[in-house]
Amino acid sequence: MRILFIQPTAGFLMRGTTYPVCRSIMVTSSFMKSIGHEVRVFDRCIDFTKEEKVFDEFSPEAVVVYVPPTASIKDAIHLSELARNHGACVIWCEVVAACFAEQIIESGHADFVITGETETKLQMLVKELNCAKSFSQIAGLTYKDGDKIISTENRNDTNLLEIPEIDWTLVDVEKCFRQFPHCKKMLYMYTSRGCPYKCTYCYNTMFYNSVHRKRPIKHVLNEIRFLEKEHGLDGVNFSDELLLLSDEEIKEIADFRKENNLSFFWGGETRADTYKDKETLQKMFDAGCRWFLLGLETGSSATRKRINKKMDHALINDFVDRCTEVGITTFGSFIVGFPDETEEDLRATAEFATSLNLDAFLFNYYIAIPKTPMCNQLIADGKIDMDETFRQSRTSHQIQNLTKNYSEIPSRDLLVVKSWFDWLTFTRKK
Repeated sequence: MRILFIQPTAGFLMRGTTYPVCRSIMVTSSFMKSIGHEVRVFDRCIDFTKEEKVFDEFSPEAVVVYVPPTASIKDAIHLSELARNHGACVIWCEVVAACFAEQIIESGHADFVITGETETKLQMLVKELNCAKSFSQIAGLTYKDGDKIISTENRNDTNLLEIPEIDWTLVDVEKCFRQFPHCKKMLYMYTSRGCPYKCTYCYNTMFYNSVHRKRPIKHVLNEIRFLEKEHGLDGVNFSDELLLLSDEEIKEIADFRKENNLSFFWGGETRADTYKDKETLQKMFDAGCRWFLLGLETGSSATRKRINKKMDHALINDFVDRCTEVGITTFGSFIVGFPDETEEDLRATAEFATSLNLDAFLFNYYIAIPKTPMCNQLIADGKIDMDETFRQSRTSHQIQNLTKNYSEIPSRDLLVVKSWFDWLTFTRKK
């Protein structure tokens, strides 16, 4: 089958595969190519070919549209209409598509929505499209049967050991690089999927069912070697939901860099209670690790309990200090405006953040992600209407804007606190 994989445009939020979750489009297209399908990747953030020309030249039988942020919904709808006009089956996937699967199908924007990871589900779906057209046995699929919308239970059955290395010839790699601290030609890649924790606000609970799985580290390193040798890559940001490397994997990265004369730096998102001793951090630095994004979220113990993210503040402080000692840059991510959050909670977060020796602060507003436990509670309390939320999402462009305040804190205070920490980051000499 001829399958066109499309990354819609989303303004300044995305620059090709430099947007973290867009690793998925590369992984799935490489996988489908490896099992015999004819594929093309059309990334509208870096490829400005007229979409009509792409459709006319490739004549896709199926179009797979990736919808990571809500800002890409508008272009996704436009591309889906174009696909329909060319007689192609339209399939939406990724986190936002999973969040609004029923609304997307009801609105007629797609024939199918894949509500978890894509590879195995797409493989089965394509097989059924070519023969029996029996879709009810495919886990994590939303579609319409007559007038009835069917949503099967999401399971992620893809065996990461069997997923091939990414075929980077499918895109113009040079256009995918971005600058980042410690490097000038960085790409997002991954070593694992999912997270074993169950934070109530996080998409991981519904998208990956809070299950953490690893891919072979040798596949990751082979991809990196190709990209550094052929394209001059000098940095890798692992977009894992939780970067959780064993001592053996850290050693394998160090040995691989040395044996292949590679100089790339790397980092990713992790928890402050993942690597607890300075010796491990030193080994990571020696293996090329230069940064961590830490999901710290709040300084309020009451908020920590509500979001189900329990971490000791003293442990976090010690971890940040140890990173600084060995030379690993730390980015602290915080969320303000959680449901029922009070001014006291906000003050605790601001005081906690400023007490840490972080290199940068990343403050964001709480966004209700559909099908997460926290959002489900807001729906039950009558504070969110899913259909209305979807209609509003189609015109949303900037996730850093405060669009809805569910806390007890005046919106102005949330805006000021976020802006102050943004300014503090810009002006820090570190």
